[in-house]
Amino acid sequence: MRWKHDEWPQRWSAERLIVGVEEVLHSWGQDPARTAGRLSGLLRVATPRAVVVLEGAYRGRRRSLAAMLGADVGALTKDYGANAGAVAALLTFDRSGYLREAGVRWLATSDEPFALPFLLLRLNDPVDPVRQQATAAVHARLTVGHATLLVQFLPLIEGLGARRRAGPIVRTIGELLIDGDSAGRAALWAGARGDDFAVAASCLRMLAAVEPAAAVEQAVATGDPALRHWATGVATARSLDPAVQRRLLPLLESDPNPRIRWKALRARTHHPDSEPHLRSALLDPDARVRYLARAGLRALGHTGSAALYRTTLANADATRDAIIGALAGLADMGTRDDATQLVAFLEHPNVRIRGEAWRALATLDPDMFTAHAGQLRADPSGKVRRHLPTGR
Repeated sequence: MRWKHDEWPQRWSAERLIVGVEEVLHSWGQDPARTAGRLSGLLRVATPRAVVVLEGAYRGRRRSLAAMLGADVGALTKDYGANAGAVAALLTFDRSGYLREAGVRWLATSDEPFALPFLLLRLNDPVDPVRQQATAAVHARLTVGHATLLVQFLPLIEGLGARRRAGPIVRTIGELLIDGDSAGRAALWAGARGDDFAVAASCLRMLAAVEPAAAVEQAVATGDPALRHWATGVATARSLDPAVQRRLLPLLESDPNPRIRWKALRARTHHPDSEPHLRSALLDPDARVRYLARAGLRALGHTGSAALYRTTLANADATRDAIIGALAGLADMGTRDDATQLVAFLEHPNVRIRGEAWRALATLDPDMFTAHAGQLRADPSGKVRRHLPTGR
């Protein structure tokens, strides 16, 4: 199963990491070298989000990690060999600034990718020497060869961007990926098209600053609701180039979410060629979209939307969605004289059309609705019968 923005599996992964690390620390004294290997196995497969949660869990610890490990910080390599990096990474979470600095200093000498999130978290460290060591270590990794790695940690980097001490270098990372060598931009697009939702969302947010049209098109293509809503905000912004906006609005005007269609139509009203799109939106199944379309047309001096609804219902080639929109629109704008045109749709094979027809009939001519109530009670679909008045 591919998880997207559902937080549960990510939270579960973080909790499992915390429990695993805690078990490792409690058993450290039995066989430190072997236990360090278990710690290394946990930290090397941890997601950046899980590492952030793990740091938060250890921030409130009263006991020093160095005391629990019984380690000479200066002899990590000698005592733990290939697992020294994991021990150093855990030290970067310690309450002691001296131990955090020692852990950062050791990780700064390592080229292993797993060390990067631990270094990134220390960019906001309150102790100057720790923060300076981490900043120097991250700067050393800001090369083209690390662009793909940095992209994988963008969700973490974005979170750090809101922190005062880490803000400057986070902006530097963004500039490197966007404005640096073409490999940075290519890595962002690879992340945007990848399977990791959090990474894809972060990449698209960064790319939208320089390639808004392509970023919106990619977000819509994913089909993900959260990304489609984000893309709508980008595509309908008043500051967006009008030509680019006109290119993107058709993607949103056909979206299954009525809120997105409404926002697209609202943006469309600011363009001089909006009339055909407003007329098309008169047949939208959603009442809010239809109302906005009618208001937009009135602002242009046009009235008579009810005539479009009647013409659509009389058209044998009208599509399902057009019929639904016309029935709903006639319920909004029609008169009692339109009730006879609705009767033909009470037995339509489409459930949604029958339901809209009954709703419109109840609105426009309650007496005719009552006269046909027996037909409604006999309808095989509960979605249609729900239009019966309460108690009937």
